[in-house]
Amino acid sequence: MPKFEIQRIPGAPVERGVYDDSLRLIDFLNQKNIHGNCVIKVNGIELGDDYDLNKKLSTFDIIKVFDQPHGGIGKVIGAVIKPVTKLLKPVFSLLGMGVSAKSPSISTGESANNDLTQQTNRARLYKMRPNIYGQVRSYPDLIQESLLEYVDNKQQATEFLEIGYGEYDYSSVRFSESTLASMAGASYQVFPPGTVIPEMIQGYSFDDVSDQELAGPNSASNEVLQQATSTELQSYSFGGGEFKAIIKLNNDFSYFNDSAKPLSITIQANVTYAAAGREVTKDITFKGDIYKSDIAEVTDSTTGQFTGSNYEFLLNNLSGSDLNSLPDSTTINNSTITFIKYDSITEGPFFAPFASDQLWLNFYVNMAGEKDAVINVAYWLVDDDNNIIAGTQKSVNVTINNADENGYSYLTYKISDGGHGRYAFTATRIDSADQSQANIKSASAITVRSNVTYPDDTIVKINVRQTDSQSQSERKYNLLVTRKVISYDPSTGKVDYTLRASRSFADAVLHDWVMIAKQPVERLDLASLYGIAASLKDPQLGYFDFTFSDASQTLGDRLQTICNAANVSFNWIGGVLTFWRDELAIIPDAVFSRSNMFWDEFKSSYTMSMTGGYDGVSVTYTDPVSNKSAYVYLQISDSGITEAVDETINALQIKLDGCRNKIQATQRSWQEARNVVYSRVTMTVKVLETTQVVRGAVVQCPDMYDNDQQTGYLKGRDGDTFYTSERIRFGEEQMYVVMTDSDGKYRGRWECNAVPGNANAFTARADQFAINIYNGSTIQSPSRYFIASNDELNSSLWRVSSAKPNGDDTQTLTLTEYIEQIYQ
Repeated sequence: MPKFEIQRIPGAPVERGVYDDSLRLIDFLNQKNIHGNCVIKVNGIELGDDYDLNKKLSTFDIIKVFDQPHGGIGKVIGAVIKPVTKLLKPVFSLLGMGVSAKSPSISTGESANNDLTQQTNRARLYKMRPNIYGQVRSYPDLIQESLLEYVDNKQQATEFLEIGYGEYDYSSVRFSESTLASMAGASYQVFPPGTVIPEMIQGYSFDDVSDQELAGPNSASNEVLQQATSTELQSYSFGGGEFKAIIKLNNDFSYFNDSAKPLSITIQANVTYAAAGREVTKDITFKGDIYKSDIAEVTDSTTGQFTGSNYEFLLNNLSGSDLNSLPDSTTINNSTITFIKYDSITEGPFFAPFASDQLWLNFYVNMAGEKDAVINVAYWLVDDDNNIIAGTQKSVNVTINNADENGYSYLTYKISDGGHGRYAFTATRIDSADQSQANIKSASAITVRSNVTYPDDTIVKINVRQTDSQSQSERKYNLLVTRKVISYDPSTGKVDYTLRASRSFADAVLHDWVMIAKQPVERLDLASLYGIAASLKDPQLGYFDFTFSDASQTLGDRLQTICNAANVSFNWIGGVLTFWRDELAIIPDAVFSRSNMFWDEFKSSYTMSMTGGYDGVSVTYTDPVSNKSAYVYLQISDSGITEAVDETINALQIKLDGCRNKIQATQRSWQEARNVVYSRVTMTVKVLETTQVVRGAVVQCPDMYDNDQQTGYLKGRDGDTFYTSERIRFGEEQMYVVMTDSDGKYRGRWECNAVPGNANAFTARADQFAINIYNGSTIQSPSRYFIASNDELNSSLWRVSSAKPNGDDTQTLTLTEYIEQIYQ
């Protein structure tokens, strides 16, 4: 049985299995509720848009489906697999919108929510559905072509768009900057995930119908468009109102064979019949519609060898006075037969791109004081080769009332009695039409879906009334949305799965990890994550407002984007994701001394100039009011760090994705600027430490070459007197000591003084805590001390950039200078 793999959301588990090889591929896709915009690979080869989904796969085939629609979603893939490539003149003109040269490609991967320079509604084919976090101004994705109909002589456009994956609070619904509610005839309806949409009308426009003028009978001419003559009529037959002609292959007839059917033509032939006892031979003329044609190979009945090819033409709807007056004994002579195509006032035939249940036609007329316009519409169903399906042809006269003698009248005519299939039609104006003008604006193949639900997506339906001279060049429907996500209760230590609107980066991390990627919550260090969120001085420093729209972005990349907005990073330790923030540290996470450090791999470097040679900082964020890019500029000069009105020549440029408030952007810009100014020293050390040191930790670590930083281990304690492994030197400057307890943890910083007569001791009024005394057997890791001046102790603080375990209870640490001024 064929194997399948389905990837529905990036980062989510892959659905795997096998399916019945008796199923057509389209049946399998529909069973799995695959959306219309997806990528399908069979045995590693991506299927094109023209692939026949009615085929069956073999037992040994492997199908992979990347079901990540970003526009054009639909449950029945057969009904929506057509790419929305019609967003050119036909569809835009329906809304009164011309194609703009600056319009972004509809296949762009970036969501319009993030593209702040060209925000418009797009059909983002084969791209990830918008996965919004926090609060953004959303420009929803088009999921199907615009549907136009004329109501009360006005254009009424209906749009179905996707806000995004998940559930949202929403407000401030607009077209560009105008409130949608203030627009005449405009309305909207939002459908949260799982909500039943009672009726969803999907329209697919005819590519070749675009504002054709329908000329009246008075405009008809006898101009010959195409003519072909043959003297090698092989055979013919009349019967049941049809005519069949087999003509030896002649390239002059290729036009009649290749043209769309039915094709109305005039036939001239030479016939012979008996009349009044004598034989009459004459030329006759009659009309008919070629509804089918083909090229057939001819073989010798005796030898079976190929002898040539013939055209086979089938015609119906025969008419003509010559034809009606001929007796049954008439024969058509092979001396000559001619096919003629005259210029016609009939427009078409036009062919639908997909099968549908209905055919909608949009007409407009300018009667110029005349009576109503009458248009004959002939319609039928066709097969894959555009040949008419027998018995499906019908016609109707469409009357367009003269609603305004001095203006235009509009009508949408809906045909629903043609059955299900690919529609074709022609349009012919049959009223007098002396001074007036009639046009067929557009045509759409219509499928009506009832009680539609999208279990994972929020959909919005927008109806807008428009005039025929609408001037907007792009769709700009937008609304302010806030994502509803799960959260965590620190008081109970449990996840709260109730969906609530939130802008917190911590909630975004939790929701993306658990609800989107389907990862176990136990692998998140929620205590550290939400501890950071709670410690922020201003909640806005922890906001994350962004739209993920790149299907190739990994879960790790998404989490880092979320965390970066709050200046947070994470580490993977023991199968658990832990979090830390680049901020002021109250106490160091670890204290090292020379007794557990090694000279090999030690390296220290100092940069004389500022990092990167930067002379300023530029932070880009999104302005919450204008929804455009906003900036914070800082300048670094001899006078320090100051605000600037423009970007400096060599500024450190930071694009803060997910930031929609100035407080967050300003805090980050100042910290980055102070980091450029103050952090000049880096160091690499190898330490003896069994506990994993993590990236982001602040550690107390001496410079191996700096004798003013005195380190060692404790050998005992008597009250406030501590005995040391090394001799201590005291000078005039007040000295301070840092010590670790029996667990190796930092205990604090105290003033310390010399012990008269004992250079291997000091006094400090430290609180009582257990210490480890090295004995060579049961205690191998003694408590450590670090003595220096206050400034020297501060200069021995470092931020861990990386930590590499060496496999022998040692670790190599890469450190950057930690300066308190960076975080002030």
